[in-house]
Amino acid sequence: MSFSADSLPPIPDDIAKLIGPPLIGAVLHLVLFGVLSTQVYLYFLVFPSDAMPIRLLVFGIYILEVTQSLFLIHDMFHIFASGFGNLLIFDQVGTRWFSVPVLTSIVAFVAQTFYAYRLRIIAQSKILASVILLLAFVQLCGGLVIAVQFKNAVLVTQFLGKKVYGTTGIWNGASAACDVLIAVAMTVYLKRRDTGVKQTTVLLRQIIRLTIETGLITAAVAILNLVLAVLPNQPNYYMASAIVLGKLYSNSTLALLNNRLKTRSGSHVVNSTLGNNISLRTDQNSSGIPRDSSWNVHEYDGRGHSRNEYEMSRGTVASAQEHVTFPPSGESWTAKDIQSVEDGIEDKPFRRL
Repeated sequence: MSFSADSLPPIPDDIAKLIGPPLIGAVLHLVLFGVLSTQVYLYFLVFPSDAMPIRLLVFGIYILEVTQSLFLIHDMFHIFASGFGNLLIFDQVGTRWFSVPVLTSIVAFVAQTFYAYRLRIIAQSKILASVILLLAFVQLCGGLVIAVQFKNAVLVTQFLGKKVYGTTGIWNGASAACDVLIAVAMTVYLKRRDTGVKQTTVLLRQIIRLTIETGLITAAVAILNLVLAVLPNQPNYYMASAIVLGKLYSNSTLALLNNRLKTRSGSHVVNSTLGNNISLRTDQNSSGIPRDSSWNVHEYDGRGHSRNEYEMSRGTVASAQEHVTFPPSGESWTAKDIQSVEDGIEDKPFRRL
């Protein structure tokens, strides 16, 4: 659409309040996209043996974030380049109804579902995981409804209003509640897994601190987005927080996965609930990252006498401690590839020698 110079509205005195928030949000968004790209690269470099569903999860999140960034760049170019100085173009919703609420709510739903899955393993509670999934689904629905309302508004200045406040509250409120619940639940149940061993305690503290930090950050930004959206006179401040929210969720998910890099070491002992222990040893390269290797496992009878010897299939293991229960003699069994204490995604079979 073309406009003549005479038909353009005058530049208001408070132009910085109108243009500043989306510009700041776009800059922060692209910075976080660079951080995410680095995290994704490190993930595929360091954890090539992760389960395929986890690898597809990371790949899917990154594709969604690339899509969002491309749409955002398109809109920002339209506003600040081809339509520079034209407030009518700035006021058009364009593709922002899709790039912000739709993609952000989808990324948040994927991240929260992943946390629910991990808590299902850690807490062994279907109720807790179901509550988290319910809140995640509510925020997803709220985000999609917001997208429809934003698209139907056509103009940004016609978007905010009382009819939108309720939907915004559902979207951001459910998202914040879900993030806080995840942070609290992860903290409580990870502390319960502390065996008192120094190495395990340090690892658990790292995971708990990371979970609290990322959970509170995403919850705080969601609440901030809600507060800014209901401010009097309807300023555009909410655009900055809304634009970066999706990148915070994706970065928090990758940070949790990549945190396992800090737990890698050459060997460790895993104490079983029956008083037995097995020792696992892996080879490391010059970077300190274990190569795929075979593990020789010795089962002891509690008095220091070896009863059986096993060989584990190729894989990697991290420095951590976990409880393993041996089945009755003659039965097959598996042990978890515990790349971090709360892991348990993959079971790798042992073969009796």
